[in-house]
Amino acid sequence: MADEPTPKRLEIGHVLFIDIVGYSKLLSDDQAESLHELNHLVRETNAFREAEAADKLIPLPTGDGMALVFTNSVEAPAECALELSQALRRKPSLPVRMGIHSGPVHQVEDVNERNNIAGAGINIAQRVMDCGDAGHILVSKRVADDLAQSRRWQPYLHDLGDVEVKHGVIVSVVNLYADVIGNPEPPEKFHPTKGAAKGRATQHSYSPLVYLIPIVALIVPAVIFAPAIMKSVDQNRATPAPQVSPTASPSLGDTIKQMVTKRVMDNLQKELPANLKPPTPPSPPTLSATPETSITPDR
Repeated sequence: MADEPTPKRLEIGHVLFIDIVGYSKLLSDDQAESLHELNHLVRETNAFREAEAADKLIPLPTGDGMALVFTNSVEAPAECALELSQALRRKPSLPVRMGIHSGPVHQVEDVNERNNIAGAGINIAQRVMDCGDAGHILVSKRVADDLAQSRRWQPYLHDLGDVEVKHGVIVSVVNLYADVIGNPEPPEKFHPTKGAAKGRATQHSYSPLVYLIPIVALIVPAVIFAPAIMKSVDQNRATPAPQVSPTASPSLGDTIKQMVTKRVMDNLQKELPANLKPPTPPSPPTLSATPETSITPDR
């Protein structure tokens, strides 16, 4: 009977996830040079050296950066991030973002039969890092609560709030920065005006059909019923209509036509936006009586 695989033991790993911002847009030569420079700066930090010497560190390459899993102290990844941030201030051509989280991890073997790390601890650290922009050091709320127990770290911690990350997971994120460390600006993902601007754009993106529908609803009844109304009024008149003289008032039918036309045009002016409003129709010409020719009799 084959031996059953030994269950993996869960450990708490304090993970620092690092990547180079815009790495995929670099040329191949620039990618290699940037990674080489980042690796050198990370290995020069005291936090990295001390953890490596004590066999309390597992470094993992990630293609565009690395994940450092510390098992000695919750402060170790924060210490490493601060040292790295100070060194990167002298390297403006190397934009880097970092994320920190403490959580369960376990060792696995990769395709080359080398030890690797998996688990929620490393996954959440990557999600936290993904929320940041160049220069940010973001930490999960769990790590921030642990660091806040020390007076040394309290001034560095600035709460950003909750954010939804990959697979719909909600994480609480805290920005870690000081005068010359980290990035004090809120990440783009946390800008409050972004959603408001999007809402305003959506509010005014209506189709012209939205304005035309109520206008059609007003015009159609007027066109259908106006002739019947005028015919009924003419039939029920008690006396025949007098002949229209040049100076006579318009008939009742003409008055109704003018009222219907005015009502429709008023509604058009109100409902249509400014760029769709129809031109104001010209006023009908006023009829005036032709003056009679005066004939002076011969004397």
